[in-house]
Amino acid sequence: MKKKVIIICLAIFIVMLLSISSIFIIKNINKNINPEELSDFSWEAKLFKVNDDYTYTFSCLVTVQEVEGIDTIKYQKNGKEITVNGNGKQKIGIDFDAVEDTDYEFKITPVGKSEKKKILNVKRKVSGDNTYKLVNGVYVNTPFLENFNDKYTRYLSVTDENTLTPANWIFDAEPDNWYDYNNQKWANIYVEAEGVEVYYVWIPRYVYKLDQTTQRSDVKFVDVYNNFTDASTGQVTSFKELIAQGYQLPEAFEFGDGNSDNGVLMTSISGYWISKYQLSELEKFNIDYNMTASKSSIVLNNYTNNVVDKAQTYTYAINGKIVNNSTTLDEYTFNGLTENQSYIVNVTALDATGAIVGSMTKVLEPTEVNPPKLDGFDPNTTFYVYYDEDGTEHNEIPISKDAPSNWYNYTYSNWANIVTRNDGLETYYVWIPRYQYKLNQTSQRSDVKFILGTSTTTEIGYQIPEAFWWDKNDNEIADDGEQLTGYWITKYQLTREEKDARITAELSADINCIRVKNINGTLLKTTDSDGSTVDVPLKYEYYLDGELKHEGTSNTENYVYTDLNVNSTYTINIIARNANTNAYVGAITKKVTTQNVNEPDLSSFMSNDGLKNRTYYIVYEGESVKEYIPISQSKPNNWYDYSKSRWANIVVTDGQVSGNTITDATVTTYLVWVPRYQYKILQSVNDWSNLNTENARTDVKFISGTSRNTDSGYQIPEAFWWDKNDDGIEDDGEQLTGYWITKYQLND
Repeated sequence: MKKKVIIICLAIFIVMLLSISSIFIIKNINKNINPEELSDFSWEAKLFKVNDDYTYTFSCLVTVQEVEGIDTIKYQKNGKEITVNGNGKQKIGIDFDAVEDTDYEFKITPVGKSEKKKILNVKRKVSGDNTYKLVNGVYVNTPFLENFNDKYTRYLSVTDENTLTPANWIFDAEPDNWYDYNNQKWANIYVEAEGVEVYYVWIPRYVYKLDQTTQRSDVKFVDVYNNFTDASTGQVTSFKELIAQGYQLPEAFEFGDGNSDNGVLMTSISGYWISKYQLSELEKFNIDYNMTASKSSIVLNNYTNNVVDKAQTYTYAINGKIVNNSTTLDEYTFNGLTENQSYIVNVTALDATGAIVGSMTKVLEPTEVNPPKLDGFDPNTTFYVYYDEDGTEHNEIPISKDAPSNWYNYTYSNWANIVTRNDGLETYYVWIPRYQYKLNQTSQRSDVKFILGTSTTTEIGYQIPEAFWWDKNDNEIADDGEQLTGYWITKYQLTREEKDARITAELSADINCIRVKNINGTLLKTTDSDGSTVDVPLKYEYYLDGELKHEGTSNTENYVYTDLNVNSTYTINIIARNANTNAYVGAITKKVTTQNVNEPDLSSFMSNDGLKNRTYYIVYEGESVKEYIPISQSKPNNWYDYSKSRWANIVVTDGQVSGNTITDATVTTYLVWVPRYQYKILQSVNDWSNLNTENARTDVKFISGTSRNTDSGYQIPEAFWWDKNDDGIEDDGEQLTGYWITKYQLND
C-alpha cells in the first residue's frame, strides 16, 4: 500500500512539474514575440455579382485577429453601426458585402488597449491590368501571349490584300504590321505542333451599344475596369458614365470559375483569344518529314507532302528564323548548331498569296533517358562501343572503367552500344530505354517519347511496348518490380571469330608476364584497281585491363606484357584495325592468369647415384641442343620457360657427354616435364561445323600444386593421379604436381 501511495504522489509531482514548465515556456515564448506580429486584418472574397448599374458587389469574409484578445469590433452596414462583442477571443470572422473600390471603416478595440481603425477596400481580380495602351491611334488592351507555347506559335501579319502571312515566332519581336485596331486589322496568331494547327484572333475588352437608327454597333475599347480613354483628347470616361450612355459589357470578359445562387466567382480579363476556324489536323494539307540530328547539324528528308498542288513556296526555319526558301521539298541541312541545345524546326508551305496551306513544326530537345544498366555483364570482357567524329568504331574501354564522354546521346539518335568478347565469341548489344509511342496514321510514322523510371503513365494516344514488362513469375499480373527501365537487345547475329573478319592469337602466361604470338585470321581482302584481290594492311592495339600498352604492325611480333603480378588474372584485348582507314576489323579478348608452374621434380633422379650421374639438363638454342649439363650442377637459368612453350627437358644416357654431344651410348632416353594443368578443347576458327582432332585445338592452363579446382569447361587429365596401391580410390598424396614422359620411343 505504501508503494502505491508513493507512486501516486510521484505521478502528481511529475504532472505539476510539467505544468509549471509549460507555463514557463509559454510565458517565455510570448515575451519574445511582438504582439503586433500576431495581429491581422484581412479579407477573402467568396462571391461576386454584377449589379444592375454594373457595379460589383463582393461577398467577403473579413478576419480580425488580436493576440491580446478582442473586446469589440464596430463597422457600418446599411447606414447602421454594428457592434460585435469579442469576449476576449483572439480571432473573429465577419460576413460582409462590399461594393468594389469603396472604403469601409472597421474600429477594433483589443483587450486592454485603445481603439484602432482598419479600412476594407475590395477590388475584383483582374488579368492584364497594365495592357491598356495607345496603339496606332486607339487605346486598346494589347494581346496577351503568356499562355501560348512559344515553340509552336507565330505572329500572322495582315497584308494590304487582307491576307494572313506567317511572321516571327512569338519569342521574337512582334512585326510592325501585326495589328491596327483603329483600322479593323485585328491581331492574329498561328499555332501548329506536329501537324495540328489553329488560327486565333485577339478580342480586346470593349463595351458596345446599338444605334437604333443605323442598326450598327458602336464599340469602344476599355481597360479591365471598363474605363474608356479617348485617344484624341485623353479624356477618360468611367464605366458608370458609359452605362448611362447606353453601353453594355459583353459577359465574355468576365471569366467565371464557379457558380452560386448568390453570385459567380469571376475574373475580369483584358481580352481573349478565339479560334478563327475549326481545329484541324491538316488532313487535307499535310507536310511531314524525318528529322535526324548530330552534334552540329539537323537534317530534314523523307518528306510526306500532299500540298504540292497548292504550294508555291516552302520555307525552312530554325528557332523562329527562316533560313531557306525553295519551290520544292528537298533534303535540307541546318548546320553550325551547338551540342545539347534545343532547336525548333519548321517547314511551311505557302500558296501564291503567301498564305499557309501546310506546316510542320518539330522540336529537338536534349533528351533524358534511363541510363543503361550494365550489371550482369562481365566487366572485364564487355566493352563500350562508341564512334569518333569520322564514324570510326572504338570498343577498347571495358565497362569496369568510366564510360567515354561520347558513349551515347539519344538526342542525336546515338544509342548506347556495348560488345562482349571472350575466347572468340563476339556479340553487340544496344540499350533500349523505356519509351512510349503512337502511330501517326497520316504519315505512317511513329512518334516516340522516352519515359524516366518505370512509370506506366502515358500521354493521350501513346502506349508503352510490352517488352518493358518482365513477368518474372509468369502469372500475367504486373507485380512490383516487374516494370523495366530498359533492356539490352542484340544488334547482329551472334558471331564467333569468322574467317578473315575476326582474329585469334596464342597467349601464354608465366609468373610475371603474358606472351602473345601467332595472330591469325585478321586479313581483310579488297579489290585493287586492276581487279585483283589484295590484303589490307593491319595494325594492332594491345590492351591490358583496358589500358593501351603497345601498338604494332605485324601479326608475328610476339609481344610480351611484362612486370605483372604472380597468380593474378588479367584481361588481354588485342584489336586489329585497318592501317589505312583505322576502321575496326576484329579483336580477341581473353582472361589470362599468371601463375607459378610446378617445377620439374628431379628427386627420383637425384636419390639414385647411378641415375644422378647419368642425367643431364638439356639447354636448347632454337630447335638445336646448345648444351648438356649434369643435374648435379645448378639448374641453368634458360632451361625452360613454359610461357614461351619451352618445356623442361632432360636426358638419361650411359654415353660420354661433352658440350652438346653424346657418344658411345648404348641407352639414351629423352624426357620432358609435364606440369599439372587443366584443359578444354576449342573449336577451330576455320571450321565450326565439326569437332575432331584435325580441326580442334586445346586451351591449357597450368595448375599450381595439386589442386583439383578447375575453371568452367576445363578438366584435369587422369595422368596426374597415381593410384599407388591400385585400389581405384583416390588417397592422400596420390595427386601429382607433374610427371616426366619420354619424348621419343624408348631405345636400347
